Amino acid sequence: MSSVLESELLKRAKEPQFVAWHAFFIAQPQEIPELVSFALSSKKHPVPAYSCWLLVHIAKAKPALLLPFLNPITEGLLLTQNHSVQRSLLSILLELPLNKPLEGELLNKCFDIFADPEKEVANRVYALYHLKRFLRDYPEIDQEVKAIIEMIEAQPIKPALKVGIRNYLK
Repeated sequence: MSSVLESELLKRAKEPQFVAWHAFFIAQPQEIPELVSFALSSKKHPVPAYSCWLLVHIAKAKPALLLPFLNPITEGLLLTQNHSVQRSLLSILLELPLNKPLEGELLNKCFDIFADPEKEVANRVYALYHLKRFLRDYPEIDQEVKAIIEMIEAQPIKPALKVGIRNYLK
């Protein structure tokens, strides 16, 4: 059984100004828990992906609204195999503070994503940006990240990944 919010999401998913709908959730934050639930669900496409997409825009506009969902969002990233959801969750988490209880698992996940040539370029870049955040607390990971970068640069590389690497090395 679908909810009113899910029906509205499916209806709006086809509209050109879909992401502008995030303003509704900023104005009606009581609707965010259901949106997070959809984002982390196993519902059919486009419900999880488009819910995550809205959450990205909420996180960029008003990250404090997503702080209560830091644990489920982090856990969702650790579990998902959906590259679109993974990309959005990585983006959302860049707007939030590091999740201390899940920090080690998130660090490992970001290494896995960044080093995996089969992953989408955007996912790899966002994972790399997370690794840069981890440098403050774990400066020793820099050598491992740079070793992965060397391996990546030994192959043909997409421009977006080049930019991500350049931003990491700054």
